[in-house]
Order: sequence, then C-alpha cells, then structure tokens
Amino acid sequence: MYFNSKKRGFVLLIVLLTISFKCFSTNSLHVFLVANAKENTSNLYPKDSVQAYKSLAITSANLYKPKMASLYLDKYIMHTADFSILDIDVFNKIDNTNEFSELKEKYLPKIDPLDFIYFYIALIGFYIAIVINFTKNSDKIGKRLISIFIIVHAFFILDFVFYSTNYQFKYANTYLMSASVALLYGPLLFFYFKRLTEQYKFRWIDLFHFLPTFILLLFLLPVYSLPFEEKIKVQLGTSEVYSPNDFLFIIFIPKLLSLIIYGFFISKLYLKKQEGQHFKNNSAIVFWKKGIYKMHMFYVFSYLAYGISISGVFFSPNPFLYQSQIIAMSLMVLYVAYMAQVQPAVFSKEVLLSDDSFFSKYQKSGLTKSLSEELKQNLISLLVTQKIYKDNSINLEKLSNVLDTSRHNTSQIINEQFNMNFFELINKFRVDEAISLLKENKLNSLQIIDIAYEVGYNNKVTFNKAFKKETSLTPSQFLKSIENNR
Repeated sequence: MYFNSKKRGFVLLIVLLTISFKCFSTNSLHVFLVANAKENTSNLYPKDSVQAYKSLAITSANLYKPKMASLYLDKYIMHTADFSILDIDVFNKIDNTNEFSELKEKYLPKIDPLDFIYFYIALIGFYIAIVINFTKNSDKIGKRLISIFIIVHAFFILDFVFYSTNYQFKYANTYLMSASVALLYGPLLFFYFKRLTEQYKFRWIDLFHFLPTFILLLFLLPVYSLPFEEKIKVQLGTSEVYSPNDFLFIIFIPKLLSLIIYGFFISKLYLKKQEGQHFKNNSAIVFWKKGIYKMHMFYVFSYLAYGISISGVFFSPNPFLYQSQIIAMSLMVLYVAYMAQVQPAVFSKEVLLSDDSFFSKYQKSGLTKSLSEELKQNLISLLVTQKIYKDNSINLEKLSNVLDTSRHNTSQIINEQFNMNFFELINKFRVDEAISLLKENKLNSLQIIDIAYEVGYNNKVTFNKAFKKETSLTPSQFLKSIENNR
C-alpha cells in the first residue's frame, strides 16, 4: 500500500514537471521571452543614447541634484551593466545623499554581519559534509546521502549570500548555481530516512527519483551557457532572452511540488516508525531523526509560505519569509555539524542495528515473555555479579553463548529491557565500575590506564571517549573534581 502511494506520488511529480516544462519548451519559451523582454524594455526606457544617460547623471551631480543623478545612473547601469561608474570621483559630491546611497546599496558589493554569518555556516556545511565521510565504522550509503543533502543546503546558502551581498553581479557566472540541485532535497532525505529506519538497499529503479533533477538541468544548461554580460542583464531584468521572473515556472513550481510530495513521504515514514518506538526520549538516534525531520518540515512550510507570498494571492512578498528559508537551512547545517561532533555514533553502523526498525524484526520473534524475563535476569547477573563486561574480548556473540541463546535474542533483550544497544550497555557498566574505582582510589595507587584495563578497555583513548560520553568529563577531570570536594 505504501509503495503504491509512493509510486502514485512520484508519477504525479513527473507529470506535473512535464506539463510545466512542456508549456515552456525551449523554442516557445525563447520566442515568448524575447517578445516579452523587448516589450518591457521599450516601455521602461526611452530611446536615448547610453552616453546621454551618463552625461545627464554627471551634469545632475555637478548641479547637486542627487535624485536626478541617481535616476540617470540607474538607467545607464541597466543598459550597460557598468557598475564601476558609481566609483568615479565626479559623484563624490552626492556620495552621502540618500538617493545615491540607495543606488550603491542596490548594485555595489556589501557585506553585513548576517551575510557573514550565513557565509560561515555555508563553509561549515561543506566542511562537515567532508568530515562525515571520514567517520570510522559508519554506514557508507547513509553518510553519502546526508553529506550530499548538507552540500545542497550549503550551496543554496552560499547562493543566497552572493545575492544578498550583490556579488552576483561581480561573479555573474554563479547565477542560479544552486538551482541545478533544487529538486534533490526531498529524494535525498527520503532515501536517508529509509536507509536509517529500514536499512534500505538501493535498486536501479530508484534512479527515477532523480530524473526531475536531470530534466531541470537540461533546461538550465542554456542559461549557464549565456555570456557573462548577458547573465548580468538577466539579473537586471534588461535581457532580451530571459527575465528573472521566468524561472518561477522552471525552478520554483517544480521545487515546491517536490518538497510537498517528498515531505508527505518522509512524514509518513517517520510517523510510522514512531508508533513502535521503544527508545528513551533522550536516545541519540531518536533525537537525531526528530531534529532532522522537524527542521526539514520547517523548511518545507517556509518555502510554501514564500511561494504564496510571491504569488500575491493572500499577501504581498515578505523579505522575512525568504529569510526564513535560509534560517531553516542554516539550522539544518548547524544541527548536523553539532551531531557530527558531539554524537558521531548516529552515523555508525551500530545505529542501523539499534534503530526502532530493528524492533519490527521482533514482532515475529519466538522469544516468549517468560523466556525474555529469564534472559534479562541472567544478563543482569552476568553484569552485576560476574562483571562480564571486564572481559576485554566480550562481544555480542560471546555474550549470547554465555546466556545460551541466539544473537538475535540477546539483542532483543538488551534493546527492549535496557533501552540501549550492546555497546552502550557494556560501556555503561564499564564506566560505572571505573567511577567506583576512581572514588575508592584515595591514595592514587592506581593510574588511569590501570583502571581502564581493569574495567575491560584495551586502551586509554577508547576509555576516555566512553567515560566522557557518560559523564561529560574525562577520567582526569573527574578525578580532580573528587579531590577538590574532599
């Protein structure tokens, strides 16, 4: 049933994209845009020479008429895309006027604190996308999906910075650079969730989900191949080939449809998996999935609100709604960066085995309630009385043999009865034992490395990492805190 609804939604997306693109096929789009641009250009500008605009601007500046000077300068720039005229000395006389300041604000590069913050977040996104791929013992497919997902976000944020700071005019070849990946948001996150919750394995047919991106790229190639000067004219609205508003049909509508359709699939997948959730609320994987899901939904709704805004159906365009998209993307990048540094385990293979999807396998388990309770008590005895965690070679297979049951049953007991996976359980008991030894070590007769070996660790690095994860302190810091409280 779920596959059929997914298939219908995907077919709907392809049909809508095809209709949108068909209505604006390359030839008809070109003819329409050229005619429309010529009509707009002839209405907006009189047939004065370009040099006349420049001369009138200079004359008005010398007569200290900033309003007229700025008007003619604007016309001159719109015709020539020559922004350097704003820097010539003749306009120093009107440099501090509101009219001339607004003109410079409109065309010349500028950077405010918020733009710098966004730029920095974009760099963090690119950095984290690389770092995640070097995570040890990680799910390669999952980390590649989330890495590309974050790169798409960082790419869009960087594109916005170029737009907001007017560097889009100086580096016109960056125009619409993030548009080529505009339809990747939904599919990437959808498949990441499927991988995370179902250990989903890709099939060749899944490539059809990326077909809309390929089609969009074909439509954008003519734009990317435009000369540098023509791209500036497109941004200024004086191009006879394209107008910025034309991309409403080519980019905005397909992206909105994609976000809504895949947002529905992701919500259905997420909420379905939440029903059988057995983890504690503070479990890293639950926190990870919930955070990504909520922030992506925030982005979907902010993009939808922005679309309604620019349509003018209910209210006029609002700069805050456009900013809300960037805020949502920035939060997503920072959230992934935070989890990559503080909870790198969410990218590990163990997460796939400890996720709630693993519990779905238990629905057909032959483990009865009485046997489950018996195994639980035996496991507690092994941990508390025999302290089996001190065995530095202990693993799931070995523990299962001691319990005289299967690996599957042991995993089920640990997950259902202790709300954690095998590694978390062993580390918890080892760290608790280490804490007891550190508190009893009044004469400092034991070194930290000795305690690490005593509780079952093979090296100090692993011990320190596990200890800090449980207590937020290193063993040395914990020892100092004990000494200070004595």
